[in-house]
Amino acid sequence: MNVFLCDDQAEFMHGFANDLEGYFRTRNIPFQLFLFTSGTELLSSKAVPDLIFLDIKMGEESGLNTARKIRETNTRARLVFLTAYKQYVFQSFDVDASHYLIKPVSRQKLYPVLDHIIKQLNLLKEPPIILKSGQSTICISCSDLMYLEVNNKTVTLHNQTNTTEFSGKLESVEKNLPARFFRCHRSYIVNMDYIVRFDRMDLHLANGELIPVSKRKYQDFSSTFLKYMKKEVLL
Repeated sequence: MNVFLCDDQAEFMHGFANDLEGYFRTRNIPFQLFLFTSGTELLSSKAVPDLIFLDIKMGEESGLNTARKIRETNTRARLVFLTAYKQYVFQSFDVDASHYLIKPVSRQKLYPVLDHIIKQLNLLKEPPIILKSGQSTICISCSDLMYLEVNNKTVTLHNQTNTTEFSGKLESVEKNLPARFFRCHRSYIVNMDYIVRFDRMDLHLANGELIPVSKRKYQDFSSTFLKYMKKEVLL
């Protein structure tokens, strides 16, 4: 696992890095820790992160701006903001942050957050769903699947890099999907992991796409999504 830590306060970063190393060693989780003192330095790295700890307030390149640039090419990495300022918590949702930790960060606060994120990352390795379409068999990874749509009895599966089409109904897929998938419209099912914000008309995904939410489904979606976020985000 590649872990990025970006903070412009040397003393804090040294202590926090020791806590991270202690966690991964006690859990026997292979890891490589990359340290950065600026957002610019982090963005120039060739390594691909699985988990990013990012200070919100830094010098020229703020943590929020850095996170927005990260999300342009990487929507899978788990992102945790570090800050002494609570007022930035709501802005963190715009970049699909998993957690928000207030400095100083104790091991008692950090380790449960890491346990939760490791559990999330393990979900990325869940077995694929097998679908039958005529004579064809389709294997789909739920973690990669952003949303599904149906048009004229053709179901299209949208993941981060491509789309897959087959003849059928959304109902035939819906019953096999994990609970984080929500039927937000008669023609759409969305993976709530990829939603960064929503309004009464659309669900905004991390890659910039908009998925419609029907008037009939809005209240149910709003309630379900907020309950899901309470489980996924530890403030």
